[in-house]
Amino acid sequence: MSLKMLNLFVLKFIFFSLSILLLTKAIIFFSFGNNLHLNKELFNAFWIGFRFDLKLIATIVLLFAYLPYLLTLKKLPYTFVNITLSIVLVIISTLSFINFGYYKFFGSEFNSLFFGIINDGTKEVLLSIFLDKSLLFLTFVALVIVSFIIYLWQKTKLKNQVNKKSSYTLLFMIILINIAFARGSFGTFPLSKKTINNVDNSFLSNALLNPIWQLYYAYSDLKLNQLTSSKKVLKKHKIQNYQSLLTSAGFTKDNPLKMTTAKDTFLEENKPHVIFVLMESWSSHIAIFDKKENNVLGEFAKHSKEDYFFLNFFSNAYGTNPTIEELLLNSPIKDLSQSKGKNTPFSLFSLLPYKSKGYKTTFLSGGSSNWRNHNKFWKVQGFNNYIGRASIEKYFNTTCDNTWGVYDELLFDYLKQEVLEKNNDPQFTFLLTTNNHPPIELPKNFKMPKINLNYYSLKNSDNEKKVRLSAYHYQTDALGKFLTWLKKSKYKDNTIVVATGDHIIKGFKEYKSPKELFYKYAVPLYFYIPKKYDKFKNIDVKKMVGSHNDIFPTLYNLTLSNASYYNFGTSIMKKNHNMFGWNEQGKYIFKEGVANKTSQLFNWDQNLTLKLKPKQLSNTQINKINELKYKNILIEYLLNQEYEGSSR
Repeated sequence: MSLKMLNLFVLKFIFFSLSILLLTKAIIFFSFGNNLHLNKELFNAFWIGFRFDLKLIATIVLLFAYLPYLLTLKKLPYTFVNITLSIVLVIISTLSFINFGYYKFFGSEFNSLFFGIINDGTKEVLLSIFLDKSLLFLTFVALVIVSFIIYLWQKTKLKNQVNKKSSYTLLFMIILINIAFARGSFGTFPLSKKTINNVDNSFLSNALLNPIWQLYYAYSDLKLNQLTSSKKVLKKHKIQNYQSLLTSAGFTKDNPLKMTTAKDTFLEENKPHVIFVLMESWSSHIAIFDKKENNVLGEFAKHSKEDYFFLNFFSNAYGTNPTIEELLLNSPIKDLSQSKGKNTPFSLFSLLPYKSKGYKTTFLSGGSSNWRNHNKFWKVQGFNNYIGRASIEKYFNTTCDNTWGVYDELLFDYLKQEVLEKNNDPQFTFLLTTNNHPPIELPKNFKMPKINLNYYSLKNSDNEKKVRLSAYHYQTDALGKFLTWLKKSKYKDNTIVVATGDHIIKGFKEYKSPKELFYKYAVPLYFYIPKKYDKFKNIDVKKMVGSHNDIFPTLYNLTLSNASYYNFGTSIMKKNHNMFGWNEQGKYIFKEGVANKTSQLFNWDQNLTLKLKPKQLSNTQINKINELKYKNILIEYLLNQEYEGSSR
């Protein structure tokens, strides 16, 4: 194969691949961008994205065209180049369209959650895709387009020319040019992820990367978040020592890392049962519009009015397992349950203060106990019992059709019959629902409630969305029926119930506008507190804001006397005008509104939507965000330190 022929082949590949990457990037920009306009910022994002595309393509042609040509001494077969670059083109095309689908379903670029899909249950995830009509249609369109691209690629024939005069000098010049493009920059520093910081708009800064680079950086972040050593954590974040880290995280003598609840004789003599319900895909946006003609809360609606129902709360993470590990371990490191630290008992375990006061602890899951190695990992952390799907189905002598777990009504029945009624010791039960996860399969006797999609600015004829809201109604109604039973039972005066969502309903809406920024991360937080334990009486439910990391500090101060705990969140009873909450995707909630990571604060408007014109964050708010960064590094440090100690 001549050098001239190879160059023509490479030019053809560059044209096809660049066209695909630029086209799909433009589609994502204008499909999911927040009111993007043709301006300097948009052109800057396209330019940086183009440089990353060129870096990728130059690397590919070096590895799969010019290097083999050099190694085979100019005798590289035509078929090898054709097949190799065809395969690469299929991969680029396919990932580009999958990236679009990922944005549509998850509302973000490829990130570490992408790699968690395999661990979440590949069969179940694939079922979710094939039962989602819009994603199924997108898959069909993608297959047609990719097939057409390959057809055009093969149709564009190049004449196999022989050019004996092609020299090694010319070849090396071409290779050097491609190396320069692969470096991405002619300056001191090569093109890297740091270059993205030149784009202020958080959506653009993430979307400008093509899917290959997104996956590369997501995988790199995933590896960086694995357990290593405490010294490496300090080195990675360029922090001098542990004391410096503590100070940067905002911990002082007046605000220590370890807090202790007040001594309370009443609590020592009257330890309440605590039930923590983590509801699958429980969005605040859905709950806000509960009405007779849009019955999404079911039996729970009356309890939301009788008790404490906060809507202005963020989930810290954006997936079920990450949320569980954030809640129960405060962990920014993903998938500890399947990591090399899976056999390490961590002192950051949120239930240790309860264990120290004599509580029996149960993890009650509607899903499989083997999911994410939960059964083994959470017992290592300190749960006395882990009960999953198989045990519940065996107890009720039934089999549920739902892919993800037993019907939620059975989950609550098991809680009543086996956990509460058969134990005299104070109980802490962590309960995980599953039925609001697609593919939706509900009991055969379930009747769809009245649903009106107009409240969510959706077409009322969209039956797929109505099914999603029916599942939301089903699980929330099951919680409501349990609460109705509880309030009539002997446990009504000695049981505290807290419920929140693991994350929002993904794929229900795209939430493109800044006005809807709150809806994309907000989950409800509910408390049932018997009068003799109630310390919420002077709290304004509508104005209170926070996030998941505030829940356990609240529970400790409600239920435990003289108990020591890690001070990573703020008890609702102690929140003041400096209210704060956060989500791992760089979104922050304050009393005044919601901020993104570009330091823009969108103030509240109405119905928990936001005003379109942003304001600058105050210095106090910026300090809160900066301290949060170091708190997460501190937690990473502590987890690694304990892993080191246990592995010696």
